[in-house]
Amino acid sequence: MRETRPVIVIGDACVDVTVRLADLMVGHSDVYDSERLLPTISGGGTSANTAVALSKLGVDTAFMGTIGDDYGGRFMLREFAERGIDTGLTIVDDSNTIFVFAFIDPEGERTLWAFPREGCSYANLDLNKIDLDRVRRAGWVHSSGMAYMTGGSTRENLPKVFRAAYEAGVPTSFDLNTRVGEPENLDPDIRRAVEETLPYVRYLLGSAKDEFYSFCPKDDWKDSVRAFAVDGRTVISRMGGDGAFTVRAEGEFFTEAFQVNVRNTTGAGDAFNAGFIAGMLRGLPLREAVRWGNGVAGYKVTGNSARHTPNETELLDFMAHVPGKK
Repeated sequence: MRETRPVIVIGDACVDVTVRLADLMVGHSDVYDSERLLPTISGGGTSANTAVALSKLGVDTAFMGTIGDDYGGRFMLREFAERGIDTGLTIVDDSNTIFVFAFIDPEGERTLWAFPREGCSYANLDLNKIDLDRVRRAGWVHSSGMAYMTGGSTRENLPKVFRAAYEAGVPTSFDLNTRVGEPENLDPDIRRAVEETLPYVRYLLGSAKDEFYSFCPKDDWKDSVRAFAVDGRTVISRMGGDGAFTVRAEGEFFTEAFQVNVRNTTGAGDAFNAGFIAGMLRGLPLREAVRWGNGVAGYKVTGNSARHTPNETELLDFMAHVPGKK
């Protein structure tokens, strides 16, 4: 059953070009053939990944963000239409929709490279083209720190959107998703934009040992996570194959991951976000909603695309039959 009030996902939408490095050369041969070199092309973008995964789980979803009037933008609009995602809040202009090349190593880990580097669509969010009343009526609002990685109006305006949602009583979630690791690598403008958003975030998500640490370095990364669990905020730290660590005022707990053969980790965190949000909207207890997050992420990494996520029936079957990773 779909939610009566849609989730609005805000941020980046792009096209992923996936290249499996293990397929490029076999036995250290210098002989290449066109079949091995053929990349996989699919929709991508941290926020768009979450939006599509939510829709596949049966959640009414709308995408807010900017895409270009170009091949990539048209690709995204077609995919959103196929998935039943509302694009009434999607802005189309003459900027560049980004292509993200994901190079996948034999262990399934990815190295990302984006192009073009200038005129990025997702860096801009024109509030004159956005109906904030729709935000105030939403069932949930979610975004990603990836929207702040390039300078533009998104850094100024996305915190305003979160404030509108939060003050209207709409549940909000934000994935740090800055991926810079060491604090000295964190751009001050990105830090400022995130810090302006945080007061309006009820559920904060991020990667365990780098994203939380980069904003609040502590000797123990768990202390970095705990530092964000203030003012009633719930914080969820994703740990990949080690599960998830959740902190809130009432206490903290670990949730084990599922035992799977990893093929491609691209978009795993985005998938987790969708599973968690869907679980919360279903009225599940927090622990079970986090387990849904692990389940969607675990299912995703067994496929070769950021869009390899389950519908609800597939998710429940997966969690019922795949053992937890001890």
